Parts: sequence; structure tokens; C-alpha cells
Amino acid sequence: MTASRLERVRSKKAGKQGVVYLIVAIGLMVGMIGWGLPMAARLAGLLNPGSDEIVGEAELRPTPPIFSDVPEATFSAQVKVAGYAQPGLDVILFLNGAEYGRKLTSESGTFNFEEIAITDGENVVYAYTATAKDLRSEQSRSYTIVLDATKPVVTIETPKEGEVFRGTSSRIANFSGSVNELGSKVYIGERMVIVQNDGKFSLPYQLVEGDQEIMIKAIDKAGNESVITLKLRWEP
Repeated sequence: MTASRLERVRSKKAGKQGVVYLIVAIGLMVGMIGWGLPMAARLAGLLNPGSDEIVGEAELRPTPPIFSDVPEATFSAQVKVAGYAQPGLDVILFLNGAEYGRKLTSESGTFNFEEIAITDGENVVYAYTATAKDLRSEQSRSYTIVLDATKPVVTIETPKEGEVFRGTSSRIANFSGSVNELGSKVYIGERMVIVQNDGKFSLPYQLVEGDQEIMIKAIDKAGNESVITLKLRWEP
């Protein structure tokens, strides 16, 4: 009697455990379907290099291009800009906020845009690199190119045109004056003058005996050049 009751208890416990195991098994199957299979598919996609979607997600963003040749100012209405970027990428150039054009970098990573038409005043250029799928880099550094076709104007205060210097003590003439464009270079004869921040300059210049023409030349940042001459005479 006692053994029979014990067997019944054990049978009930075994039945309950079976139900629990069945519930756990069903739960594992549902989890596998809902989570395991998609994860397995994603893992398979990573192992499959032919999956365009996964490759697109894993594609690294390119680095911005670097300009190596951008003029600060020019007197020409057409300029050339060049630089470096990762080989095999497109360089997308923007001029004054609008896309100007694209160039494919060479195997050595160089690119150049020639005969870019610019307008009077300031022109801003910058660029991006882009992959074959048009994944773009961050914007490069921007540069301002000034189109300036106006020649600088040099004013000589001393000495005066036709002035005559006499005596050994007067052989050194002090040239003083100003240039109207800041950043311009000024030459008196073959000597370059130091131009101050306000455009003024001064230079002692040794004269030769007799009549002479001394050339004063100014070149602004855009390359515009103006030349004037001053006739002087020195008598020992």
C-alpha cells in the first residue's frame, strides 16, 4: 500500500516536470525563431562579401581632401587649384557655395582643377571626397581667392622729380612714400623696401654721379604690377 502511494507521488512529480520541460522547450524554439535566426542571418551576411547592404553599412567615411595650391589673390579671371586625397575617390569642388565639378584622384592621390572661372572680389572654394556610392567626407578647409585686376599706386613724397643733389654729404637720398594696397611689395632700384602696416615706407638710396633714372616698382598680392621712374642728379 505504501509503495503504491509512493509510486503515485513520483508519477505526479514526473508529470509536472514533463510539463515544465515542454514549456521551456517551446520557449527556446520561439526565441530561436524570433532572435536566433535573424542573428544567424546577419552573421552569414557579414561572412558573405557579396552582400551590398552589409558592405554599404561597413564602408568607412573618407577623409577630406587637402589643397596644396590655392592662390590668395590673382589678377587672372581663371585659376587652378590642386591638392591631395585618397586614391580612387572623387573630389567634389564647390565654388561660392555651388558645386563646380568633380575630379577622380590619381593613383598617387593627386587632383587638380584647371581654368576655374572666378568673379571680381572674393571667391570661396572648398571640397569633399566621395566614394563610388557617394559616401562623402567632411568639408575640407575653405579658401578665399580674391580677383583683383587693379594695379597698386605708389606715391613718392621725397625726393622730387628732377631734384639735384650736390656734395658728398648729399649723395644718399632718402626715398619716402606710400603704396595704396596693403600687402604690396615695393622695390626702389633693385632693393626691396619694408612697407609698414599703414602702407608707408622709407629707404636711404645711394646715388651715382650725374643724371640717373631710378625705377620704383610695386607688386600687389594679386600680382598686379606698377612701375614709375624718378629722374635725379648728383654732383660731387
